[in-house]
Amino acid sequence: MLSIFNLNGQSIYFERGKIIDSVKIKNTTETYTLYLPKTFKENQPSAIVFIFDPAARGKIGIQPFIESSEKYNYILVCSNNCKNGPNDENFKFIDNLFKEVLTTFKINQNLIYTAGFSGGSRLASIVAVISKKIQGVIACGAGFSSNLSQKPTFETFSYVGLVGDSDMNYQEMFSVKDWCTRFGIDHEIFTFEGDHRWPPSSEVLKAFDWLELQAYKKGLKHVNEDIVEETYQKNYVQAKSLESSNQIELSVFEYERILRNYSRYFNLDSISSKVNELKKEKQYRADVKIREQIISEETKTTNIFVQKFNSDVKSEILKKNNYEWWRRELNKINFKYLKHEDSRFRKMVERIRYSIFALSFETAQEFLRENDIKKAVFCHELNTEIYPSRPYTFLRLSMDYALLDNQESMLLNLKRAMEKGFKNKDYILKQKEFSKYINDAKFKKILDSF
Repeated sequence: MLSIFNLNGQSIYFERGKIIDSVKIKNTTETYTLYLPKTFKENQPSAIVFIFDPAARGKIGIQPFIESSEKYNYILVCSNNCKNGPNDENFKFIDNLFKEVLTTFKINQNLIYTAGFSGGSRLASIVAVISKKIQGVIACGAGFSSNLSQKPTFETFSYVGLVGDSDMNYQEMFSVKDWCTRFGIDHEIFTFEGDHRWPPSSEVLKAFDWLELQAYKKGLKHVNEDIVEETYQKNYVQAKSLESSNQIELSVFEYERILRNYSRYFNLDSISSKVNELKKEKQYRADVKIREQIISEETKTTNIFVQKFNSDVKSEILKKNNYEWWRRELNKINFKYLKHEDSRFRKMVERIRYSIFALSFETAQEFLRENDIKKAVFCHELNTEIYPSRPYTFLRLSMDYALLDNQESMLLNLKRAMEKGFKNKDYILKQKEFSKYINDAKFKKILDSF
């Protein structure tokens, strides 16, 4: 099915039920990716989600939302320009995007949502805080901006966080929960098994199920009793499954979620009694103790690594022996926790390691923008220590050495990247850092060897 829109006197055809990449924004070089649900009707006001991917990958940003779009009839729009970096530039892109989309489509002004992953998650929240026009935020893998003026206070939008249990921002998302509680912001936090990445569509659907209940609560939509019953049963089955597998504290979290969201529809005295009984169990107290122990250990260890990192990057002379401390301390936590019988401790180590990796990577990007290549090299060298089996860390290092005209180190790390599994030769050839080496015999030999 096609929907027809008139733009500047021209008829534009958008197919429903299909990801449409690179839709142009007039009078700019900017584009966005679009998805219209199969039930979309151009003459009726629609709900919409503006999505922000940290690398401006419109298609990747839209994919996790398609299932929810089809269930609840949301238009999906993802910027192909907004990405991690200075927000001043992103705000210009967002302004152009909103103007274009809101004049192209008939939008229900009470059902405008923002969503994002990682830095895009922070951006989605900032847009909601600044614009005062957003009904809800779907925040994936990161919380609020560190800028106090861009954090929500007494807001009317609903906030739903999604985070993997191995994500370096896992603990941060629960501090967001505390912040929302403090300021009376309607919110829910959902966790899933995974690291720092877009959530699977099944988890995104949980967020939209909750936002649907929020829309009923605020009188923005008529209550659909079938949806209420369906989502209640889904939540109950989840809570019961956790209880059956002896994950008592997590089951209590889920039962309490049911009490928060469904008490207006059902008599939940039995659920309330269930929560009280579970909290008396020995396993519940043990779960709470372990969670508190992990929070303490994770916070302490991460702070030690961050302080060391900040000290290293401020050093005038970045020596090779700096990495000896990192190897030793990383090995300590790996030895202590990576083979722990309790998976919660193993996931804690993954969060700590990735948090330092992300800090180092983002700091390197700042150094590259400032043309401080030697410090960027330090950051990327450190990342090869944190994740020695990941090929991209070595490719990024090779690109740094190319900028320094250090051909020997450039070739060495390029070879390492490809030995460890990097196979996208077209990507390598498109990187401007390698432009002067494309016809170099040694460079070509490495590419041709894999």
